[in-house]
Amino acid sequence: MLRVVGALALAAKVVSGSEPSANWREHIKNVVVLVQENRSFDSFFGDLSYRSDINNIRHLRDKYCNPANLTSTESTWICAEPTGSNVSPDDPNHSLTGVNYQLFSTYHPNESGPPEIVEEKERMLGFVIEHEITHRTYNLTRAADVMQYLPEEMMPVYRTMAENYVLFDNWFCDVPGPTNPNRAYMTSGTSHGHGRNDLTFHIFGLPQRSIFQQLDEANITWINYYNSSFNPDADFYAWTQTSGRSKTHVQPIARFFADAKAGTLPQFTWINPECCIYDSMHPPSPVNMGEAWTKRVYEALRSSPQWDNILFLVTFDEHGGYADHVSPPVGIPPGDNLTYTEVAQDGKEYTFSFDRLGVRVPSLVISPWVQKGALERLGPNDAIYSHSSLPAFISKLWNLDDGVPLTPRAASAASFEHLITDDFRADTPAVLPDPWGYTREDSEPEKERYQPGVRPVSELATSRLVDNLDYLGGRVQVKNE
Repeated sequence: MLRVVGALALAAKVVSGSEPSANWREHIKNVVVLVQENRSFDSFFGDLSYRSDINNIRHLRDKYCNPANLTSTESTWICAEPTGSNVSPDDPNHSLTGVNYQLFSTYHPNESGPPEIVEEKERMLGFVIEHEITHRTYNLTRAADVMQYLPEEMMPVYRTMAENYVLFDNWFCDVPGPTNPNRAYMTSGTSHGHGRNDLTFHIFGLPQRSIFQQLDEANITWINYYNSSFNPDADFYAWTQTSGRSKTHVQPIARFFADAKAGTLPQFTWINPECCIYDSMHPPSPVNMGEAWTKRVYEALRSSPQWDNILFLVTFDEHGGYADHVSPPVGIPPGDNLTYTEVAQDGKEYTFSFDRLGVRVPSLVISPWVQKGALERLGPNDAIYSHSSLPAFISKLWNLDDGVPLTPRAASAASFEHLITDDFRADTPAVLPDPWGYTREDSEPEKERYQPGVRPVSELATSRLVDNLDYLGGRVQVKNE
């Protein structure tokens, strides 16, 4: 078998020290979160070279390959190469059962037995075959797209951020499935039993307490800024509507750039990118346009009067069906006791208990108070990083609910306050490189170009999009399904 395990010992602690600075809460007054879309760690950061201990494809001892046919001993094997494209030709399957196939090479894995036994069954060999099934193709060049990773020269913006701040090479999404369940875990520590992007997320349908409600009840200021044609993440929750906060605390992206410039960002900022055409990196969004968007957000923060006390978390909601060589952890406490059932492509049902994590995703912590070029793998006491690390962190930062995280999943996730030092850095880059293939003339520093997305949108989301027209420019078509 050509599938390999990372050459690096995952138990290794890369960032020194596990105790936070005594003054860490004084250093961080504003938390900003940007969640991009649909890239695995290897597909995005697989070619990073600035540290030889990054657990990515470039630094493996052997090749990472997937078969094109599991039943043939003479199957062609497709190996990961740094030939990833700026625009992916397909949107790989990232349904929960599709991800099962990518990890276990079956839609219906046997999950009985100890967690370590189940994790051994996650051989990460099914990405190519699953792509063949979903897209009904035997064109191996096309199917190989899920294995290929970006050459680092195609991602100068994210590479520069990684080189200058903290890179996580063992941060997992919380659900081995699509966008909205993962965004729910990141904003509430559970998806309340939802494993797909169903209508509930578009109609304020989630009943659980979210970080937005938690912050509000503690008098911590917050805004969910959005550049999207679908419901911003704060609007997943019934409380956001019944409290009236949806009208006052969910604001167009133009407001973010104005607030950053004026130094009036709230204590907690959540940013929804557009999806899925130009800035989120969700296929078919071009990578370089996503880099241009992230560069704008970073530079707005870096030039803000509030920069000296900002912590900026950049991550991706899920892997989007792209290959990764690291098996996700198993036996993780779920956010609650609810399960989710869906019908796989073979017509049979599969029920998921939310007790294992999804695939690794690119994640960075950016602040003038963190080490330059640091690499983080495991948290204190070898705790695992996942999207629920965010609610774990903010519960400690602002002593929300007396420091008790929202759910068992959030309580089990590694927090990252120990990454904050007492040494303020004056060497953080004020300007990031231009994206690959871009020139200065290509960028529009005061406008975003909007193209219609393909996700179902509510009336409220549609009206919000219209509210953004003066800022975004151009004609907008909204597809309601």
